[in-house]
Amino acid sequence: MKKLAIFVEGQTEQIFVRTLLKEIAGKNNIAIDESSVSGKLGSRITTLIMRDNITSQTKFYVLVYNSCSDNSVVSDMRDQYASLIGSGFERVIGLRDVYPIPIAEKLKLQSRLNYFLPKGTIPIHLVLAVMEIESWFLAEWNHFMKIDLSLTPDKIQATFGFNPQTDDMETRPHPANDMDLIYKLVGRAYKKQRNQVNTIVSSLDYEFLYMQLVNSVPSLGELVRYLDLFITP
Repeated sequence: MKKLAIFVEGQTEQIFVRTLLKEIAGKNNIAIDESSVSGKLGSRITTLIMRDNITSQTKFYVLVYNSCSDNSVVSDMRDQYASLIGSGFERVIGLRDVYPIPIAEKLKLQSRLNYFLPKGTIPIHLVLAVMEIESWFLAEWNHFMKIDLSLTPDKIQATFGFNPQTDDMETRPHPANDMDLIYKLVGRAYKKQRNQVNTIVSSLDYEFLYMQLVNSVPSLGELVRYLDLFITP
C-alpha cells in the first residue's frame, strides 16, 4: 500500500484535498486519515479527526495534516519528515496560500519556503495556491449555478467586473472575499465554516477541474500533477 502525507494550512484545504483524492483514486481504493494541530509552538497537540477503514481493496493511504496556519505548513513538513520516512511514506506535499503576501512576492516566497524544506530520500513538494485555494473554486464556475441558478458568469461579471469563466482567477487579490460577495447576491455567505465549505466542495465539477482547469490554473495543475505521480503506477 502506497503512503502519502499532505500538509495543509486550514480546514478548507483539508476538505477539498480529501474530496479531490477520492475523485482521482476512487473511493474504494484510498483510505484517508485527517489530523489537526492545536496549541502554540512548543506545545502543539495533534488530534486525529477522521479515519477511513483500510480494507483489502485499499491501494493508497493518505494522511492529510491540517497545520492550522500558513506559516506552520513548512515547519511541520520539516519536523515530521524523518518520521514519515521511517513509517514508509513515499511522498510529502505541502499546500498553502500566497495570500496575504502580494502576488508580486510569490516567487520570492516560494524560493524562501523551498529553502527550508528538508532534503532526503523521498520527494517533497510545496504548492502555493495563487492567491488562495478559493481561486480554484472561482475558476470552477459551473458550481455557482448549482448553488443558485441565477449565479451565472454573466451576472457575476455585470455585478463585480470579472468573469470566472473567461478571466484568470489567479489574478484575483482576495478570492475568498470574491466568493463571499458572490454568495451574498443570493442571500448566502462564505466565511470558511465547515458546512459552507462542504457544500461548495461537494458542488464542484471534478471532471471539469481534472480535465480542463489543471491546464488553465497553474497552481491547481501543480497539485494534481504531484497527486498523479503518487497514484499512477
